Amino acid sequence: MDFSWLTSLLGPGNESLASTLVLYSFVIAAGVFLGKLKIGGVSLGVTFVLFVGILMGHFGYIVNPEVLKFVREFGLILFIFSIGIQVGPGFFSSFKEGGVRLNMLAVLGILLNVAIVLIIYYVQGGSTSIEALVGVMSGAVTNTPGLAAAQQAAGTTEAINTMAMGYAADYPLGV
Repeated sequence: MDFSWLTSLLGPGNESLASTLVLYSFVIAAGVFLGKLKIGGVSLGVTFVLFVGILMGHFGYIVNPEVLKFVREFGLILFIFSIGIQVGPGFFSSFKEGGVRLNMLAVLGILLNVAIVLIIYYVQGGSTSIEALVGVMSGAVTNTPGLAAAQQAAGTTEAINTMAMGYAADYPLGV
């Protein structure tokens, strides 16, 4: 029996639609499974999906660029929708119970984060790419929508990939 189709489907370097869907399914399933394991009483949850994706990318697995764009956008839409549904019922009432003060603390945290990134940029003499620093800043505060907005503004594939690498490097520390 010839199983070359199976090798082609599961092997690295194939960006066909079927191979991309199998890869996404595996990365998500393996990441969710590993995220449920507790090490020293701590589990990383769905963050492990990121780690499995990084590992698969390291071994040469690639995805179809059109599917990647769709999944990136659709995943972000689902994420934002889920957050909105979760916090929606108590959002406005939270302003009565110290919500304004908490929002000001959040703004202060963001401004501090931007200041630290700018300090790193200027201390390095501008040698660090600003795209990488934007990814690091988004990962440090686990701001996936911020990363997506920056990637849309950047436009070039190289800048998008640089931001994603900075995000992936810092996201585990932010979690």
